[in-house]
Amino acid sequence: MENTWKRLSVTGFAAVAIFTTTTVTNASAASGVAACSTNGASGSMTFTNWSNNHVDISGWVKDSAADGHHVAIRLISTDGGSPVEYKWPWRHEYGGNGSVLSFTTYANNSDGMLRFVGVRVAVMEGNEIVDSRVCTDWA
Repeated sequence: MENTWKRLSVTGFAAVAIFTTTTVTNASAASGVAACSTNGASGSMTFTNWSNNHVDISGWVKDSAADGHHVAIRLISTDGGSPVEYKWPWRHEYGGNGSVLSFTTYANNSDGMLRFVGVRVAVMEGNEIVDSRVCTDWA
């Protein structure tokens, strides 16, 4: 965020400060990457054609531990103005240690919930995250 201050002098004895702000949001960037890793899993999503209501996604998740669990990745997003974090469906990789799931997809949301996007990667047992083996990164 860039802040610019301008000072005007009024008749030599009073001053008025004008504060202007230029805000650049993630959504205006049109592309970005979010990636993270935890004990046993890593993953990444690349975001293109990104707006508040649509984003194209290419991603992957890798299982990096012979621990008997599988790994998963999901898109997370928010409009930035509310505490609500939208959690998109998990994509699971069941192939075991060393296996990688790669995918391309897109997300649409008419409520502006794609203003900020990120990735969550986890080691899973069924539909539950194993212990605290989860990571999050925002683009």
